[in-house]
Amino acid sequence: MNFQKWDIGGKLIFIAACAAFVSLFFDWVDIGFASQNGFGQGAVFFFLLFLYPLIVVIREQRLNKLLGYILAAVGVIFSIIYISSKSVDFLGSSVNAAGSGPYVFIVACILLAVGIFKRVR
Repeated sequence: MNFQKWDIGGKLIFIAACAAFVSLFFDWVDIGFASQNGFGQGAVFFFLLFLYPLIVVIREQRLNKLLGYILAAVGVIFSIIYISSKSVDFLGSSVNAAGSGPYVFIVACILLAVGIFKRVR
């Protein structure tokens, strides 16, 4: 694994995977008096979407760009569904209890798509 040898796309994919992993430590549910990180909410399964592009970059193999774009889009869609599912009615008004974790994960998915676009191989 030689980070300096990778193209800009490979570096962006690696950084996106690191950002997605770090987002799991952020609050995914934040109600004020109670919060849970991504591990407690089962968002670890979202990170599985990053495994194929990350393994391909680390092994310096050819990346199937269509599959990579699909994985990035699925990550964004699942995150939006997750955020939407955390809306609750509280004292007659709708409150979204999603924390910052899913938003960071969406940014990581977008960065993953950019990395796939910039990937040479």
